[in-house]
Amino acid sequence: MKKIFVRSGIILFWLVLIFCALYLPKYEIIREESNTLNVYVWGDILEPSIVADFEKETGIKLNLSYYSSNEELIVKLKATKGEGYDLIIPSDYAVNILIKEDLLKRFDKEKFAYWNNLNPNLMGQYFDPGNDYSIPFEWELYGFGIDKDYFAHHPQTPSWGMIFNPEIVNYKLVMINDPIEVVEIAAFYLYGLVDNLSDTQANAITRLLIQQKPWVAAYANFRGDYFLATKNVSLVVATSSYIFRSKRQFDFMGFVVPEEGSFLTIENFCIPKPSKKEELTFKFLNYLCSPKSVEAHFNTYGQFPSAQHPLDIFHRDPEAAKYIFSTTEDFKNYHFIRNILPEEETRDIWVEVKNGEF
Repeated sequence: MKKIFVRSGIILFWLVLIFCALYLPKYEIIREESNTLNVYVWGDILEPSIVADFEKETGIKLNLSYYSSNEELIVKLKATKGEGYDLIIPSDYAVNILIKEDLLKRFDKEKFAYWNNLNPNLMGQYFDPGNDYSIPFEWELYGFGIDKDYFAHHPQTPSWGMIFNPEIVNYKLVMINDPIEVVEIAAFYLYGLVDNLSDTQANAITRLLIQQKPWVAAYANFRGDYFLATKNVSLVVATSSYIFRSKRQFDFMGFVVPEEGSFLTIENFCIPKPSKKEELTFKFLNYLCSPKSVEAHFNTYGQFPSAQHPLDIFHRDPEAAKYIFSTTEDFKNYHFIRNILPEEETRDIWVEVKNGEF
């Protein structure tokens, strides 16, 4: 009988812990002042000086909390039905999921001052065709951070062959560490843009990634640019923001996009459906999309802004401007990463690749 009570106590403890983790934000909102916004965002997306200036100028308090993945955000919002938050910044595919779960509020577009400044190529995407639930904030491209000193003596036309073709690769590189992204990129190299893969194609992708392993110094989602900055590798597969941040300190670093095309990701403003603070939220959104904020965010984080203000920074960084002001034709070669295999099959491929066996 004693064992039963002990086990019951342990189970109750964990249930209370899980309940608090998932549902506490829902109840915290009740105790907060009306002049406070609860903002749930990535840890490296809001410039601290802009947040501080906004609070000082408006008297509105920002209560910031952070997630480390879109999946974490989705789980938390589903658990709380969106209560407890006034603003979130999910990536493209996550917006689509949250819309289908009926967790987002429709925007009153009249309250947003910068619709006419938004890059039209970022609007009307598959995840929210009418931009009824999302406003693009920042975006970035997948490409290569390169050691320009090395490739000045070993010139290459930018292509995905620079990470997969044994006739080209004669250097160490860093590969991203997300299996969904890796499988999508490998599939794009072998087959172009596809919606799903056959067993034969999946096997070919596994062989390709195992063949690539001897050239891979590390698999890294974050800070792969450090390997490049220290000249331990000649190429890093990365999103543009990491490279543009680092290359300001290291002149030999550059960023290129494969000529066959590449992938992009868009971070978006969304308002959870239960929020009753739209007026305050739009004050913050308009502040974040002002010229001062756009410049500060690009300087700090290197992500491309969706608001295309005519700022001097773009003239000072022509390489960034080339991508920020990509044409409609350019955008036809930028695609969204999708899960083109069932999650379990993707995991199986990744295990085989990491084990180096097939």
